[in-house]
Amino acid sequence: MTEEPSRKDIWVDGMRRAVLSLGTVLPPKAPRWPIALQATVVLMVPLLIGAATDHMQEGLLACVGAFTVPYFAALPRLERLRLRPIAGLVLVASSLAGALLGPYPSAAAVGLVLVASLVGVAVHGYRLGPPGPLFPVIVYGMSAHATGQGAAPLPLVGWVAVGCAWAVVASIAPLIRRVHWQVAARPLRVLLAPPEWDRGARELVARTVIVAALATAISTLYTDPERAYWTVAAGVVVVGVMPGRGVAVTRGLHRTVGTVVGALVYMGIGTLPPNPWLLAAILGALQFVTELAITRHYAIAVAAVTPLALIIVTSATGDFGTPDVIGERILDTIVGAGIAVATALLHAPAPADLTPRHGPPARAD
Repeated sequence: MTEEPSRKDIWVDGMRRAVLSLGTVLPPKAPRWPIALQATVVLMVPLLIGAATDHMQEGLLACVGAFTVPYFAALPRLERLRLRPIAGLVLVASSLAGALLGPYPSAAAVGLVLVASLVGVAVHGYRLGPPGPLFPVIVYGMSAHATGQGAAPLPLVGWVAVGCAWAVVASIAPLIRRVHWQVAARPLRVLLAPPEWDRGARELVARTVIVAALATAISTLYTDPERAYWTVAAGVVVVGVMPGRGVAVTRGLHRTVGTVVGALVYMGIGTLPPNPWLLAAILGALQFVTELAITRHYAIAVAAVTPLALIIVTSATGDFGTPDVIGERILDTIVGAGIAVATALLHAPAPADLTPRHGPPARAD
């Protein structure tokens, strides 16, 4: 009779596979360059306009509209176009909530938990897919931090809204190709059908809420309440959109390693002489690499998106180039990812749940 492996052996094997995954680049599936190109264009246009008109601060705020592009990437163009305004509205609403609550630390902490939890419920219930609550949390935190430091709320939210509107407009341009009209787009009542709360969805929502609450509490009590959104962002992205213990351990490891590398990249960029045109080019390159790598090697994608997000957020809040940011972000990531991995124990030991949670497969762009 075959002897059942011990729990220790199972955990050791899981950690071994997680470590080995750092050296594994998955084979390509659908081409990612169209999504990568569109995200790069959406991000760079506001930056280039800002550089040309000496309004780089506004360009940095507007370029967060690029955060809408990764959502619904598995769907055909016409369906994606119907849903992208919703992603933009969520980002604008998150920015508005953060901007209004930023001057009030206790209210801002509660708002952070609510934003992460509510977006998590929508993502996992309606199976909206990656990147999940990550970007609403970052935009909320950026806005709260900026207004907490004295920035005016309405202009900040207004530029975020301009960027999201530009992302929707940019989504229309590829429809000049006839191939995108050959796929019959389903109506919103089908795309956003009432949620089916299977076990995986329920556990993912529970983990998201726990991560949001614990990460906010730990940051508020023991580190810095103004950095709580980074800890929450690291946690909810490790929770991801696929249930399972092994998945959580692998994502947690990739997130931590990628953040360390990305923080070092950010530190190197911070030493360059100030040049808005160079900064726009660097951010565009980081965005392109992120979207190309995200489905093939998560740590590489994180290593690119970490300096991207750090540059946007710290520039918008006036902290760009501050060396303290490096250690703080690494610590926040370790705490958030650690909480997320621990919540994976809510999942019963079982093979990975491979149920699609990001819309039906669609033909590539």
